Amino acid sequence: MEFKYLLDIGLIILVVKIFTMITQKIKMPKVLGGLIAGIVLGPAMLNVVQNSTILEALSKFGIILIMFLAGMETSIKKFISNSNKYVIIAAIGVVVPLILGTIFSLIYIQDLKTNLFFGAVITSTSVSITVETLIEMKKIKSSVGLAILGAGVVDDILGILFLTIIMNSGNLHFTTFALMVLKIILFFGIAVILGLLLFKMFEKIEEKDTKTEQMPTYSIAFALILAYIAERLGVSGIIGAYIAGLVIGNTEKGRKVKGKIDLVVHMIFSPIFFASVGLKLTTLSFSKQVWIFIIIFTAVTIISKIIGNGLGARICGYSKEKAIQIGIGMATRGEVALIIADEAKKIGLINEEVFSIVIITVMLVTLITPILLHYSFKINNNIEEGIQKESI
Repeated sequence: MEFKYLLDIGLIILVVKIFTMITQKIKMPKVLGGLIAGIVLGPAMLNVVQNSTILEALSKFGIILIMFLAGMETSIKKFISNSNKYVIIAAIGVVVPLILGTIFSLIYIQDLKTNLFFGAVITSTSVSITVETLIEMKKIKSSVGLAILGAGVVDDILGILFLTIIMNSGNLHFTTFALMVLKIILFFGIAVILGLLLFKMFEKIEEKDTKTEQMPTYSIAFALILAYIAERLGVSGIIGAYIAGLVIGNTEKGRKVKGKIDLVVHMIFSPIFFASVGLKLTTLSFSKQVWIFIIIFTAVTIISKIIGNGLGARICGYSKEKAIQIGIGMATRGEVALIIADEAKKIGLINEEVFSIVIITVMLVTLITPILLHYSFKINNNIEEGIQKESI
């Protein structure tokens, strides 16, 4: 039907709202409600809503705006001063999953390319889901939140490099890889120049726009343009949106318009994004052996990030509790993993079953990680309160 997308969007917003109310009632993250709503509405269960071009576009818009808001919450000074830590956390957090994923997949299939695929597909973090959980818990500005965001940017770049390798598997030349690295460097060069120019421009707008009426429009436009430039140069659009948020969020009036943008994002675009992740799950019909592999592979996927990113955080001086929280926060998988899997299927590197395994693993990790993150902060808060009582 021509207007079916209107019903789909209406159902998604309504059902996500119902499920987020339920998850909040039982003290679970709101993100969880959105994901479950997508699974229930999608092909895996009721099959009343299917992914469409319009939903995919709105979902992408949702990711961009969520990351834009995350950038607005981040201090540029703190981000730059800790950039060396973020690189270490991300680098170790990529190497450990790559090794563990490759070795573990040998249990399922003995094919080097497929084994390397299983390792590569779990290296990349999807911080947009973690960001929403951190915002909900008011922890986005904490040292843990900043570390997850900073390492997430580096992690995403490494994920893109892996995607390049996967797409050119068996035909990868040094020039192809070098071109991708140059494009990433070019993007950050453009982002810095545009950021400096627009920072000055927004300061001028602030002087004239006393009622803060135009800033939300200019802000969203800038985020979308920078996300587009990022995508054109082979870098994830969410990095462009995050950098746009950094620029605008560090102007005085930029901080004041956050509430207006936040309201629109969480009413419409955030529910669509999280439900769309659930809609990607098409079937639950697998043999017992495959389900056992999926469950263990999911555990490997989560634990490998906790070990890898957690170890990197410990090396950088974070406490054991914060290192675990950073590891959990970096454990979410999403768009990059799905893109890698989709591209690998297109070139015949993996079959439909392996592709479905990746989709379900991403879904399970996405469901489990916000819960673990929620409880890790809760436990840490209880420990800190206990220490304070003892000192009194």
